[in-house]
Amino acid sequence: MAQAFQLYEALFWEPPSGYFLLEQHLRRLSESAAHFRFALDPGAVRAALDERAGMLPDRPRKIRLELSSDGAIAIEDVDVKPSTPVRVALAAAPVSSGDEFLRHKTSRRGVYERALASRPGADDVLLWNERRELTETCSANLVLEIDGRRLTPPVSSGLLPGTFRCHLLERGEIEEAALPVEALQSATALYLVNSVRRFCELRLIEGAEIR
Repeated sequence: MAQAFQLYEALFWEPPSGYFLLEQHLRRLSESAAHFRFALDPGAVRAALDERAGMLPDRPRKIRLELSSDGAIAIEDVDVKPSTPVRVALAAAPVSSGDEFLRHKTSRRGVYERALASRPGADDVLLWNERRELTETCSANLVLEIDGRRLTPPVSSGLLPGTFRCHLLERGEIEEAALPVEALQSATALYLVNSVRRFCELRLIEGAEIR
């Protein structure tokens, strides 16, 4: 029997504007629910988010929305981490670009947990696939600045289509490109990007190369 899992969305809430990229998050949740055949009541989700917003303090919060297969909704809010530089290393082993769970935000986190455990000295880990293409980090999408262009790996490399990533692509602020691991050597800047922390600088730890 397959192990039960939940779908979830991590949203940024800030007064007075409210939830950042709310419609994009709800659309992704709906698409994942349809893919995995989860029950979903969009009206109930919106009502639960509105109710939580009315309880929040007057400062930014990270909201975690969790959806179970039977349609049950759980919401919690936590402090937002500061967007200070994050120390990263390359994962010790590749991910599979064909893994469907890499394309959806779920509680099935084994791939990410193993990658983090492989580099205990890092804050986060850069993932790469069987073709030696960079994909994402364990917590966000990846952007490399190369020759004045900001590039992010395509979903076909095996990664989550993040809402902020999609927002940046639609605005023309970043471009998609398959990025071999070796592209790190020519990058002038590395960024973690997600809808909660926006752009966050990455600093690659030396001595954690792949073979």
